[in-house]
Amino acid sequence: MDSPSPVSDLSQALVAELGAENVSGNADVTQAHAADWSDAAGERPSLVIFPRTPAQVAMALAILGRFKQKAVIQGGLTGLAGAATPRHGEVALSLSRLNRIEEFDGIGGTITVQAGVTLEQVQTCVDAEGWFFPLDLGARGSCQVGGNASTNAGGNRVIRYGTMRELVLGLEVALPDGTLMTMLNRVTKNNTGIDLKHLFIGAEGILGVITRLVLKLAPKPSSTVIAMCALASFDDAAALLKEMQLHLPTLSAFELMWQGFIDKAVEITGARQPFAERHPVPVHGPAGLPSECPCR
Repeated sequence: MDSPSPVSDLSQALVAELGAENVSGNADVTQAHAADWSDAAGERPSLVIFPRTPAQVAMALAILGRFKQKAVIQGGLTGLAGAATPRHGEVALSLSRLNRIEEFDGIGGTITVQAGVTLEQVQTCVDAEGWFFPLDLGARGSCQVGGNASTNAGGNRVIRYGTMRELVLGLEVALPDGTLMTMLNRVTKNNTGIDLKHLFIGAEGILGVITRLVLKLAPKPSSTVIAMCALASFDDAAALLKEMQLHLPTLSAFELMWQGFIDKAVEITGARQPFAERHPVPVHGPAGLPSECPCR
């Protein structure tokens, strides 16, 4: 009789602790987790683990460590750098079922969520209550906030609100040994020693897996104005940005789009060119411009 394979032993250990419904070796499931949105060469993982709670994430990591099994941590699979694409011999740990919004604080302006909640879910939830979560990405409907923190995402409004590092007040992290480290601070002004959460924001899971987050909200803007400006050079664009930041404290976005980008967008969408004449550097935005903006 053949002896059990290491994968079978690992699978049995995971099923015993997490339940059969949270561990899958099904070909369709593993294929769906074989790559992220990048061009990195993917490989189907032997198993996909779907923890439903932070404690189960920690438990899964402890078991993986005991078996000396390499794993790739996966969120919404929207990354373009290949970080969530499995390599040979790896299993995948997906946070997609860690998807609860746990608490919304309309007084303090915070929301506590599990790592698998999508960015759009957070935005929609707080918008209905008159609040605003500033981070925004094109992948908002599928990217997860745990991944946003793990990659220190910047998004469209980084110029005003900063990267994800500035938007996370607290974290909970599952460490490789199975320890669940809770740092769920809820206040902006916290000067009580070393703020360990910054070790994990932007670390892409190499130090631990983010399981829960406390996110800082902003009051919902009463209005938004968008303008497109045509400029002759990059230096002109940099000068315009400086002037905008000087005169428009509510400036939230400023995006350069080279003429080649505009041409391709027109080709794909069938839209018309935004200006009658061609310009080297069209600038889209910024949001929040008043009517007296000099570029209008």
